[in-house]
Amino acid sequence: MNYFYITGTSSGIGLALTRQVLSNDSSYVVGYSRRNVVSHHRYKHIQIDFSQQGAAREVEIPFFPNAKHVVLINNAGILGDVKPIGKIDNEQLEKTFMVNTVSPAILTNRLLALYLPSAKLITVVNISSGAARHAVESWSGYCASKAAIDMFSMVLSAEQKLLGDSKVRVISLAPGIVDTPMQDSVRKVDPKYFPQSERFHQYKQKGMLASTEQVAKKIVELIGNPPNDPIIDLRML
Repeated sequence: MNYFYITGTSSGIGLALTRQVLSNDSSYVVGYSRRNVVSHHRYKHIQIDFSQQGAAREVEIPFFPNAKHVVLINNAGILGDVKPIGKIDNEQLEKTFMVNTVSPAILTNRLLALYLPSAKLITVVNISSGAARHAVESWSGYCASKAAIDMFSMVLSAEQKLLGDSKVRVISLAPGIVDTPMQDSVRKVDPKYFPQSERFHQYKQKGMLASTEQVAKKIVELIGNPPNDPIIDLRML
């Protein structure tokens, strides 16, 4: 049995990934989010808000001693307060880093400590963003927190190469522009705070957004055949 731990399973890419994984009879999913929208005999839901300090340190990570392949997908993410630096709400800035960087790093650290002695293969997938690699005005918290998780992934990958150990694989992928609740929130931002607002309206109007189902399918395929470079742009594959 393959065991998947997926954060942000209540909507968007996380929900599509959960459904995609559960379509395989040899897979089991532990899902993390603030609300549960999945009902399946191979799904266990854990209610959690990763924006809260200590949440990732204290949340349950069920252990399955028979696990052959363990996959952690750090998918939960928030855009944060879309305003120029100097006008951002400090609490929202802190929560952005908690969800996008701190929680994925802690969950990865905990999962490896738990499964390295027993699992044959561990794959860590961090959902990053093109914004991690290109500065976007008024997205300082989002861009920086996603850039940090890219670097965390690169360090983990470098450590595995140093050890000569192929047991742990790591992927940090930018999924492209996807039709998710986050895209909805971007389009609602006051244009005076976000100069690129119109561009995101055009993405929706012109049908340029990929579906979450398409993206989830590509991610699952990538897990089965990971590239050598941990930093991936899904649109380039």
